[in-house]
Amino acid sequence: MSIFNLIALLGGLGMFLYGMKTMGDGLEKSAGAKMKLIIESLTSNVFKAVLIGTLVTALIQSSSATTVMVVGFVNAGMMTLKQATGVIMGANIGTTVTAIILSLGDIQSDAWYLAMLKPSNLAPLALIIGAVLIFAFGKKQKLKDIGEIFLGFGVLFIGMQYMEGAVGHLKDLPQFKTIFANLKNPVLGILSGAIVTAIIQSSSASVGILQALAATGAVSCSQAVPIIMGQNIGTCVTALLSSIGTSKNAKRAAFIHLYFNLIGTIVFTAAIYITQFTIGIPFWENMVSRGDIAFFHTFFNVANTIILLPFTQVLITLANKTIKSKEEKEEISYLDERFLQTPSLAINQAKKELLMMMGLARENISACISAVLHHDLSYLAGQKENEEKIDRYEFKITKYLTDINEKNLTDEDRKKIAGLYHIINDVERIGDYADNLAQNITDKVNKNIKFTDEGKDALIKMMNAVLEIIDLSIEAFASENLRLCEKIEPLEQVIDILTEKLKQGHTERLSKHVCSVESGVIYLEMISGLERVADHCSNIGMAMLQDKHIFDTHEYAKKLHEEMPKSFKADFENYIEKYSI
Repeated sequence: MSIFNLIALLGGLGMFLYGMKTMGDGLEKSAGAKMKLIIESLTSNVFKAVLIGTLVTALIQSSSATTVMVVGFVNAGMMTLKQATGVIMGANIGTTVTAIILSLGDIQSDAWYLAMLKPSNLAPLALIIGAVLIFAFGKKQKLKDIGEIFLGFGVLFIGMQYMEGAVGHLKDLPQFKTIFANLKNPVLGILSGAIVTAIIQSSSASVGILQALAATGAVSCSQAVPIIMGQNIGTCVTALLSSIGTSKNAKRAAFIHLYFNLIGTIVFTAAIYITQFTIGIPFWENMVSRGDIAFFHTFFNVANTIILLPFTQVLITLANKTIKSKEEKEEISYLDERFLQTPSLAINQAKKELLMMMGLARENISACISAVLHHDLSYLAGQKENEEKIDRYEFKITKYLTDINEKNLTDEDRKKIAGLYHIINDVERIGDYADNLAQNITDKVNKNIKFTDEGKDALIKMMNAVLEIIDLSIEAFASENLRLCEKIEPLEQVIDILTEKLKQGHTERLSKHVCSVESGVIYLEMISGLERVADHCSNIGMAMLQDKHIFDTHEYAKKLHEEMPKSFKADFENYIEKYSI
């Protein structure tokens, strides 16, 4: 094999891998949001998990990427090992799509519509369509994403043709025949398939190389079968490497992937070679085509899933025995770097982490209400720790969003990230105001400062209104419910009215010498802090509305307050009645 043949082979492999990635990226961007919904619909039903694993892998064209995502989901506590096992099985089926597409090169027909399906004819057509969609309609993100799919499709096929051309003359070389003759040994065949796949980190690509060799008429069934089974083992390396530094359950998910393919290979190897040595397989020494390789690759993965699906718990038990459990509690974080390669999923993970941050801010405000109500500082015991966690969340989520921002994003994803940056800042400020409230309450209790019953009742009512607006913001953010977002602003306006009434009431009590100046200072600081919390909730609601509509937030808020649309007025009047003082 000359240096030029080697360069052509490696260049073809590079084009193949690049085409597969480009096609997968285009598919992911086109169906990213749908893929998120597909994965989130996952239940404990293992059959549904298999289907989801198949669909997602067929979309992103990589079982390794799917299993890496599964490791991330398990690490984040979003997926059980039983669910993960089903997805992993489905991923092995989904990865056969690439080989099936490549087998179209075996089509033999004079009919133009069938001839058009041959990669040599389909590749330039796909490139033309992809280029037109990207360069002529580049401003339309959806069409640009579809263009990437076609472009990747075309590059993948051209890479395949380069590989076929580079290895075409190998079948006549004595050394090549010697090497391939040794691969009839099942152990050597399995090892070679596993090693090549582990090196290039793609079973689809290693199957493509084997199909390129098969197209030259140099590969027999006895040589191809063990190599294909080995390729399924080699693809496990990616998930095993990605599990380094993760939780024990995430490591177990990676080992389930390994055991699934390893056990399947052992069972199939035993069944195939026992059959061959006893009754014989008539076509065992026949040369195979690209279609034959695609068929066996698909058959092996589908049959392996059918055989091992009833033994899901056995695979989990094996993984549990491999990675033994300790009693220490592992901290769960949704911000897993594995999702960065799928930005729509990564953004969703950041939202889940932000919800946890929101929950801590809400917890601190609630603790302040209880402390005021009962004049007891024990309710603030976890407040300082929560505030430190909120600060850590702010740093982690912001960094994660920055990492996502460096990826190839759609305009919609960039808009979502911009909104999340604003919401993170607002939640952090709510945490700061909760900290200030806690300090006010601490001073009040330590100095045994008492509010009048009238002042205390009004303050508790305002605190409850603020707690409701926080709950509204959290629920609206979690559910992406625009109607809930619209209910935030009228409540914020009611809290502004409450603020003025509380200040006015305090001034009257002060003029009548009913309360002290010292108590008044703390009272006014608490009112001001609560009003600012409501303002930041309003900002969160506006950020969510702006994610769906483009408008100037200040102008929008001003218009709402001045014109009071029907729904706004109804909500406003309900809140006025609920929190009247």
